[in-house]
Amino acid sequence: MKGLFRINQRSLVFATVLVCLLAAASIAAPAQTSVVRVPYQGETHTGLCCSNWDASVTVHEPQKPLPIVVTFSTDYRATAPFFAALRINNGPCTFYGPTYLPTFNPDDFTYSSKTFQWIILPGDYKLARGRNVIQLCGGGTSSADDSIELGFYTLSAHLQR
Repeated sequence: MKGLFRINQRSLVFATVLVCLLAAASIAAPAQTSVVRVPYQGETHTGLCCSNWDASVTVHEPQKPLPIVVTFSTDYRATAPFFAALRINNGPCTFYGPTYLPTFNPDDFTYSSKTFQWIILPGDYKLARGRNVIQLCGGGTSSADDSIELGFYTLSAHLQR
């Protein structure tokens, strides 16, 4: 009986150490984040949807792909309604959630603010294991003369664990 107790005690200690090591490894693995912050105003885009905009971020997908959360926050002035969307690995400009930037063009040269948060899921078009480039894209909704001026903005992406 004493020998059986000793074996069970060793097994319990081994199992406890194994669980602690696995928990420490999962906590130590940080979520990968890529951020672009534009410190100036004046990036202007003219025309219909969809064209590439300047901002892009890179995210490295692990062997088993995970969802990516992308956040775009901007100040803007627009002469007409605009769409904002994402292009993954030079694929098409695609809407992964809300996209609409309403017209905002007052005479006092103030800016409006808008924040979008999109979710890119494993299996979405062009998302691959390894390096993925996520680029901002968009354009006007009604005329080739539609114009948007972006103020300060931030584009960020991180893997959702």
